[in-house]
Amino acid sequence: MINMMYLVLTALLAMNVSKEILDSFITVNTGLENTKLSLNDKMTAQYKSFEQFANENAAKYGAAWEEAKKIRTAGGEIIAYVDSIKAQAIMTAEGWPRDSVVLGDGRIVDLAKVTKKDSHDELTNLLIGDEPAKPKDGPMSATDLRTKLEAFRDLVKNSRKDDTELAASMDRVFNFEDRKDASGTMNNWQSINFYHVPLAAGITILSKIQADVRNAEGEVVKRMMDAVEGKSFKFNKLTAIVKPQSSYVTVGSKYMADIFLGAYDDQNAPEVYICGPGARVDTAKKEIIGEAIKLPMNGAMARLEQVASGAGLRTVSGIIKYKPVGGEITTEVFTTEYEVAAPNLVVSPTKMNVFYRGVDNPVSVSVSGYSDKDIVPTATNGALTKGAEGWIMRPGKDAEAVISATVTNPDGTKKSMTGMKFRVKNVPNPSPYFAGKSVNDENIKKAELTAAAGVIAKMENFEFDLKFEVVSFKVTMIVGGVPLEKEVKGPAVSADMKEMFQKAKPGQKVYIEGIKAKGPDGTVRNLGSLSFKVV
Repeated sequence: MINMMYLVLTALLAMNVSKEILDSFITVNTGLENTKLSLNDKMTAQYKSFEQFANENAAKYGAAWEEAKKIRTAGGEIIAYVDSIKAQAIMTAEGWPRDSVVLGDGRIVDLAKVTKKDSHDELTNLLIGDEPAKPKDGPMSATDLRTKLEAFRDLVKNSRKDDTELAASMDRVFNFEDRKDASGTMNNWQSINFYHVPLAAGITILSKIQADVRNAEGEVVKRMMDAVEGKSFKFNKLTAIVKPQSSYVTVGSKYMADIFLGAYDDQNAPEVYICGPGARVDTAKKEIIGEAIKLPMNGAMARLEQVASGAGLRTVSGIIKYKPVGGEITTEVFTTEYEVAAPNLVVSPTKMNVFYRGVDNPVSVSVSGYSDKDIVPTATNGALTKGAEGWIMRPGKDAEAVISATVTNPDGTKKSMTGMKFRVKNVPNPSPYFAGKSVNDENIKKAELTAAAGVIAKMENFEFDLKFEVVSFKVTMIVGGVPLEKEVKGPAVSADMKEMFQKAKPGQKVYIEGIKAKGPDGTVRNLGSLSFKVV
């Protein structure tokens, strides 16, 4: 909460000061003051418990309690010192007596009651002086405040010298290195925070510093107490865990994740087992029925590695066994899922997106980041049905079809995806063949002519395996100067045609005309004619 408030504060400092912004500082400062009071109550209870434990068992808690008291004293002194800075600044700005600024319970007057919230002079004169590059030193100065905070930070770190995470946390919170200010100029911590800032902003920054001190107190004292606990499961490490609902996010949808701190003890690693093939977890008994596979450990963390042998949803179940210090072995059950997707390169030649009428057009419908079970495709101008592999499109009579899809997001919401257009065409005509000869052939041997069984229709260089049935054709020849013409239904030559072929002589022309074939869509196509010279 404090960090969020500080982000708001930083953003507001980058704006021109207005009444609305000053009111925002009041809101943020009030929140920080409330947080400070809550932390103070929490620390009071924590110190009381610690002191009670030390009185009851000095051998176990005594040394740690002595260190905790040093932290309590140092933290309280800084809180009081910062309050004195606040009080002096408000007294100077408003001309009020001290008892009007420092209330009976020790709290500083509500910032909302201060009339000169936008005044820049008081904190500048009090804490910095005339030269921001060389801020003044001595009591009631930003440099003196920085020195006290640095000493407090070092006290906290030295109280637990082996706790590298605590040290890193304190270095982040109490970081006083020079940095760039809003203008991009390198500047010191004192002037960035307090030189020529509105009174409301400076007071809020001081409240944030107090909250940081209280937070640091709480963190180190808790770690001190936890370090001497004997029968609880001790955690000495913290790590941030981000658990997304999905690692893939499409434009317009939401990325959703649970973010939390995970604690573990790197000196007391658990044992992690997952179910082997055919095994399952008995959740009531918290044990694996069947083969249990023990996972390798990296410190206190197990490493799960599985070969993605096939596409689809995979579920991993197992148990974690751990033994708290001074306690009994405890078992917890876990389950996790992951989706295996086949690598897929999609190349779409947009000028060639075509569906053909009368045939099953196979279609693959996928949306990046979504599994097949979360995709529902739809089509215009045709019927789209589920096939053995993917989908089958049977287009209608219109000249264009659109394939669209609706996807289900991890949070259950649905989203419509932009569709893709396809042209719709009739299947092209097949090529006629007679005696193995096509329109590209000019000559035919008499033996080939007389042995010919009929006319066939072939689909050449076409993506679909389609069959056209020849339904009729006719043969024309000039025999003895007289044109003869014979027509037949079906693909086979008739007896009359065979008799004509026997009379053919070298150099004579043979015409296969009026060839018609029926396609799988039921339409009858005119395939044109063939002509050959007998050789």
